[in-house]
Amino acid sequence: MPALFNDLRYALRMLAKRPRTTLVAIFTLALAIGLNTSIFSAVYASLLRPLPFSEPDELMIVLESQPDIERLAVPYPNYLDYKAENTSFETLGAMSVAGMTVTGLGNPEHLLVELHSHDLLPAFGVEPALGRAFLPEEDAPSGARAVLLQHSFWTRRFASDPDVVGQKLTIDSNEWTIVGVMPEGFKTLFPCELLIPLGTRAAEPLFRDRAARPEVYLIGRLKDGVSEAQARADLLAISDGLAQRFPEEHGASRPLLRPLQEELAEPLRGGLLLLLAAVTCVLLIAASNVANLMLERAMTRQKEMLVRAALGSGRWRLIRQLLVESVLLAMIGGAAGLLLALWGVDLLVAMGPRTLGGLSGPLTINGPVLLYTLVVALGTGLLFGLWPALYASRQDLSQALKESDHHASAGASRLRARGLLVVGEVALAVALLIVAVLSIRGLNQAHQVELGFEPQRLLMAGLSATPVPDAPPATAMQFWDEALRNVLAIPGVEAAGWSATAPLVTDQLEQFLPPGVEASPENMRSAITYLVSPGFIETLDVPLLAGRTFGSQDVAGTTPGLIVDQEFADAFFPDQNPIGQRVRDKLSGLPSVEIIGVVGHVRQAGADAPEKIPYQMYYAFAQLPETSQQQVRLIFIHMVVRFTGSIEDIIEPLRSAVAAADPTQPVFALGPYSDHVDRSLMARRSIGGLLGLFAALALVLAVIGLSAVMGNVVVQRTHELGVRIALGAQPRAVVGLVIRQGMTLVGAGIAIGMLGAYALSRTIATLMPGSVDETDLMSYLAVALALGVFGLAATYLPARRATRVDPMVALRQG
Repeated sequence: MPALFNDLRYALRMLAKRPRTTLVAIFTLALAIGLNTSIFSAVYASLLRPLPFSEPDELMIVLESQPDIERLAVPYPNYLDYKAENTSFETLGAMSVAGMTVTGLGNPEHLLVELHSHDLLPAFGVEPALGRAFLPEEDAPSGARAVLLQHSFWTRRFASDPDVVGQKLTIDSNEWTIVGVMPEGFKTLFPCELLIPLGTRAAEPLFRDRAARPEVYLIGRLKDGVSEAQARADLLAISDGLAQRFPEEHGASRPLLRPLQEELAEPLRGGLLLLLAAVTCVLLIAASNVANLMLERAMTRQKEMLVRAALGSGRWRLIRQLLVESVLLAMIGGAAGLLLALWGVDLLVAMGPRTLGGLSGPLTINGPVLLYTLVVALGTGLLFGLWPALYASRQDLSQALKESDHHASAGASRLRARGLLVVGEVALAVALLIVAVLSIRGLNQAHQVELGFEPQRLLMAGLSATPVPDAPPATAMQFWDEALRNVLAIPGVEAAGWSATAPLVTDQLEQFLPPGVEASPENMRSAITYLVSPGFIETLDVPLLAGRTFGSQDVAGTTPGLIVDQEFADAFFPDQNPIGQRVRDKLSGLPSVEIIGVVGHVRQAGADAPEKIPYQMYYAFAQLPETSQQQVRLIFIHMVVRFTGSIEDIIEPLRSAVAAADPTQPVFALGPYSDHVDRSLMARRSIGGLLGLFAALALVLAVIGLSAVMGNVVVQRTHELGVRIALGAQPRAVVGLVIRQGMTLVGAGIAIGMLGAYALSRTIATLMPGSVDETDLMSYLAVALALGVFGLAATYLPARRATRVDPMVALRQG
């Protein structure tokens, strides 16, 4: 230990002797380590940090899949069967989501509400901070109306009243009793502010129908000793039994079991791993630059090392001393980087998607992140310090004296070492720049993708789907239609309509049987389904390709008609006129429904998201039988308005128009439709912006490293260049000699970097389908050309200095 303290004191003195070099190295390392720490904080919070529940590794989410759909919610009757028949779960709870209106606390407020089975909170291992959880008898259609408040709602609407338990809350015009308040920060799958028992909805047709899917997700806690594979086999056996008992309703559905943490982390995994790879490249480039600095210092200290070796110091002792200096430098850089990371985390929160951090809370610099920073700093110190230490500690006296003499040209091994570092820097910079360019070009292409509708000058407003509790859908439709008529009367409104779902906002899946196939569960297909009013398609400006859209004649009591999109028509009627053709469906209440129109395809999931469901269907909601109207999922109604002039001139009149239809109903989610387009690209935009920033930094560091190395090469070859000039070499030839040496390194780095970029972009295309085109040759060539230009500039300036060498001075130094 005393020897280590002595090494530390000596290292501090040596670093202080060359303050400029030390400060440059510390700044370079601080920047790279700070970036790594910031990105790792996001990776840890979103992908690695355990969920804030008891024994989170035992929590599983249960979904279902069908032959044409990878992930589906679970029908409520299936949940009851899975729960009753499984032998793998200690607890199997369920949750769903609904839109409900709270009144009596000032202005009416429409909220997303989580519906929990009474055993879901025990499955999470969470208890309310105040009051109690739901009782089994409350989790039933006839149960007492009990509600749990999220901590944020309790604080915002009840001013953190400690006596809130037992008070009444009016939800959808019914009184609910507040039985508890959830802990601060408690979150599950939905951003909701109220929790009510799921069983209170169990008598509704939507929840009784085994073929319906009202967004029910199952969360289970495995029993001790039960593996994920055993639980999956257990659920599959139950599903096989359901398929035999209910072949039409259950059909080809199969359970899908995944660890809850994996499922929640999946949307962010690809982007965060890409950013972590990018900042790792920046760190390696920074380490290479510092290694070059340390190698240069090592050259000047070889005589010192030889003297210490002659006095009895072994090679390991010399290496240890030099490594202590490198690690000390890296630790100081890491400490400074940690301070930069505090700012970087705030930047990530501001730039990143809202889901960053997951259920575990906001991004922070916590214990694991600090440990990561320590490991990165230590590893970086060893990485950039080992090579110079090995070089400087060589004890070949004759060779070392030659190479340590500042009058002599550098040894070939010394130049090779520094050249390899430069090649590595350029290769990493090229790979990172190409990936950044591919990502940004992919984002630009996503912005140019035809959405199938025109979001500009389009406004969206949310209306309650249940303005009158327990009333038939026709009563709710009277409110929607009256509000629509009032909105159409507003000056500046060109068109308006409403729908139960809307592109980029929500979706509804319904099944149909393609024409000409046998009626069987395996042959059923799914389509994104829009339940609309007349005028909705025209307001979105979805092009009509054949037939007609819905009009004033398509009212309740008339025969339902079906409008399909072009993908549907091309797939099932490739050489026929689809108008007048009939499709067997589940909503029309008829043996088959007639196609009355074909419209363009609309991108439902987003401008850059892969289309998981290729087909789309439109029904006039008013034409559907009441049983079908009750069996579709209505979270809220989307009213879309196409306007002229300024959006500010429409918003307040629109609120007044809805209030004139029913003053107790709030208007929510009100804003430009283009906001939803931007939101669908937010994650891509954040990743692209950060990648561009990291790539620019990598380029700067690589060019600085190349310029520094070539500058040192000129200094080290002063005698040789002086001889060449004395023998009559022209300045152009001297410049060309230095440039060729530098550009050889640049060329090798570009070639290696392009191969690395191709491999990395293929991996990205797998993790984030559609985000990059790994075969975009123009991006590769553009980056290679840019690096060539920057490399040429980095070598040209030192080369010009070489022509100013005084031959007589150089010869005298030789």
